[in-house]
Amino acid sequence: TRLLVHRRRVMTTLFALAAAHGSLLEAATRTSPVLRQVAQRLLWRRTALENGARFFCELDREIEVAPSGGAKGMGLFAKVDLAEGSVVGRYTGVEMGEDEFDASPSTGLYAMRTNGVVIDGEDPDRSNYCRFINHSVRRANCQATEAWEDDSPLAAVYLETLRDIAAGEELLS
Repeated sequence: TRLLVHRRRVMTTLFALAAAHGSLLEAATRTSPVLRQVAQRLLWRRTALENGARFFCELDREIEVAPSGGAKGMGLFAKVDLAEGSVVGRYTGVEMGEDEFDASPSTGLYAMRTNGVVIDGEDPDRSNYCRFINHSVRRANCQATEAWEDDSPLAAVYLETLRDIAAGEELLS
């Protein structure tokens, strides 16, 4: 209950700041990291819906992390049949500029570049399950979609299915 009250306060504050500054993004970037995260969450979900997203998946309900086989390690798999246009989730991690990322000790295995920003999902404590999606040029059944407004310092990327995916099938981008 306390968390819900806190979230409501954050949302109320964010929208009040947006009204004062003229834009949600401007308000978020001029204030706290918590408001920035809320603005990013709203931004990527709005973009997904505008792009025709039909369904938002949840870990352990519609998708799971499991061994991928071979040298890939872990991967994302559909637990149920997923329709084309389903949103797998938002790719999260540490956001940094390209120069900062190049100078970091990151291996780059979990990094995604977007809008002049690198989202590095290498740290499991600061990323989510989307970091386990494996890459395949020939068998891709998902795509990474960038979600931001022009001239915005906020970067967001979400993964969505490109076609219907059968239960048990690995999700690949």
